[in-house]
Amino acid sequence: MQNETPWLEDFLPLLRCPDTHQPLRRATQEECAAHKVEAALTTPDGARVFVIDQGIPILLPKQG
Repeated sequence: MQNETPWLEDFLPLLRCPDTHQPLRRATQEECAAHKVEAALTTPDGARVFVIDQGIPILLPKQG
């Protein structure tokens, strides 16, 4: 999936976690495997993971 989102590289410096406002980075293969997802973005500390679904990052804040 990572190769299907080359446009994301241009926008990645602008994207932030909706909860903590930390910058986001692509999740490693190990991080994706741990969360059982194909592709994702994550905060630098790995505390929040956002799935990339059909090439679109799902950046929803935590509920509750």
